[in-house]
Amino acid sequence: MPCSATKPYSESRSHAQFHRAVDYRAHTVSMTSPIGVVPQELETTYPAQHYDSVVTGRWTETEYEFVAAVLRRYLDRADYPRVVAHLPDDYRPVVERAAERVDDDLDIAFTVTDHPTTDDSLANLAGALEGEDRFSKREREHRTVRALADYVFGEGAGDQLFRELRTGSRYPKLRAMDAGIEARPGDDTDDHDAVHVATMVPNYGTLSLSLAGARRWVDSGVPTKRVEIDAFVPQGSVLAPGVVDADPDIRVGDEVVVEGPEAFAVGRAQVHGRAMVDSTRGIVVQVRHSREK
Repeated sequence: MPCSATKPYSESRSHAQFHRAVDYRAHTVSMTSPIGVVPQELETTYPAQHYDSVVTGRWTETEYEFVAAVLRRYLDRADYPRVVAHLPDDYRPVVERAAERVDDDLDIAFTVTDHPTTDDSLANLAGALEGEDRFSKREREHRTVRALADYVFGEGAGDQLFRELRTGSRYPKLRAMDAGIEARPGDDTDDHDAVHVATMVPNYGTLSLSLAGARRWVDSGVPTKRVEIDAFVPQGSVLAPGVVDADPDIRVGDEVVVEGPEAFAVGRAQVHGRAMVDSTRGIVVQVRHSREK
């Protein structure tokens, strides 16, 4: 699908029309020259939800080459049985270039007549998916949470952090629960005793972990970003003088685990890892949840 000026894309009028025609019978990906491709699960992430560029309808040769290269890599890894390209004419050369470089012959159906939102185009899109099974709401939500975890924490995180996944609330603020975690005092659980692990935060395009989620993160094989603190229990924030050490690869906005002799906590980094150690004042971590050991 083409991108839209409205972010996230699914809130645009054009994408609402596309989604009604698709009716959950296909996985959707948006094409955009600044980024390349944006799978639907990652539409709330940075930079997909935050860029702003003028759409002229004219692509430069550099844009064609860049987006075609990104699309080719994506198609190689996604391994779709077939592709429906519901795109205006200026996007078509990108798809054709990408398809030429994919090892296997791809079955690509172009469905746009004149413009993507015309009645004929939308009918073509719906017709191209005739007979395809619909993805269930449960499957869509689970794929979204796991894909977002892979994007935020690293490849494989979605499977390791959410082993017996259940989802609640409504997109884009899904709550991820896990029935395979033994609840501890203070853990948030649902009616079936599944423990709250994380929540989607659409304005940041990330997942915020609960204490149970932070414990699962530490125990998993996914690289954990840690901040070591002195002997105190943080309430609301960690200030620079209280930091003993921090992973140097921590970036502003990253989810971090905070540990010390007296506390275990999880929060959001306000400065990068090196600054946490070198600074002498200021807030370095905004703490979401903390517990005395």
